[in-house]
Amino acid sequence: MAAHELPADYLSSAAGHWRLQRYPLRSHDPLQAWDSGDVLLHQRMAAHSSQLPLLVNDQFGALAVACQQPRIIAMSDSYISTCGWQHNLKINQLATEIVPITGLDTVPAGVDLVVLKLPKSSSLLQFQLQQIAASLSQPIQLFAAAKSKLFTPAIRALFEQYCDQVSVSLIEKKARVLSAQLRPLASAAATPAPMTCWHDPAYPLQLCQYAGVFARKQLDIGARLLLDNLPAAGAEQVIDLGCGNGVLGLRYAQLSPQSEVLWVDESYLAVASCQHNITLNLGASAHYQCHVDDCLSQQADASADLILCNPPFHQEHAITTHIAQQMFRDSKRVLRYGGELRVVANRHLAYHLVLERLFGGVTVVASNPKFVVLSARR
Repeated sequence: MAAHELPADYLSSAAGHWRLQRYPLRSHDPLQAWDSGDVLLHQRMAAHSSQLPLLVNDQFGALAVACQQPRIIAMSDSYISTCGWQHNLKINQLATEIVPITGLDTVPAGVDLVVLKLPKSSSLLQFQLQQIAASLSQPIQLFAAAKSKLFTPAIRALFEQYCDQVSVSLIEKKARVLSAQLRPLASAAATPAPMTCWHDPAYPLQLCQYAGVFARKQLDIGARLLLDNLPAAGAEQVIDLGCGNGVLGLRYAQLSPQSEVLWVDESYLAVASCQHNITLNLGASAHYQCHVDDCLSQQADASADLILCNPPFHQEHAITTHIAQQMFRDSKRVLRYGGELRVVANRHLAYHLVLERLFGGVTVVASNPKFVVLSARR
């Protein structure tokens, strides 16, 4: 098959040929499940012998499908990524065993190669490098890839903090590969604080969160607008969807202590941060739960009275609104009749049009020059 005849979801590289799809699947997806950085890493992987590679931030399995080893370790903060790995291994009929770990897990012994895609968050990158280096007994080869513009002086300096023999390739297909020897962590003093904690004087909340969780050091202005315009207390079953550090659900739980609240996010570090903040601010209670999920895919129909949401419009480095739209569709299914979805979003995203089509009506609750709070009822 000629290159120009390949299907849009067909990846061909120095390491082989595969179908590769983004997850969750959607028809006519304009975004690819891989980028030129993945292709360049395939070249390094094919040329470097490894018995047990560690793949870091492999978003949909572009690196996993190229591994020749029967068993690999994969570190990710994304539940959706773990689903994407399994999906793409299955459609390519690959029997590779993936051992998934998060940044909070111990890296298994025996890892002899690290293959990494740069995450959007530099704090998450530092946290991951620190976690891996802390598990090593001797230096190992590391390859990291990203779009060329992402290899800033600050990012290179971060790698030099944990690695020796750091070099960055020339630009190829608008991407670069960093090659280095990741060294064992010499001292606990070299590790960053695992959580950042802060307090906003406007609300009686102490917030702590792990690296990479949205709004890590201060309350973002969109969330602040929604916090100032929360629904009245009294909803029985409440969901904080895309919860991050949990601030929306935490504040509603303070105002409505009789409510049962569920916090949901696809980030393992976000859910761990949220669980910590629930204990810190509300105390342990069967009324409060945290789940990792792909939007609300695991939640029953007609099971919630109120959903609070500050949706993302990025999926790592890709700008996209499809996650928010999935959140809205799932919310309509999960809300009981008469239940409310209350959303804050950047005005330019025009989510009121999406909500109008889904729910048949939408109300502007509050707005400022940059953000708008919208209410849609089932």
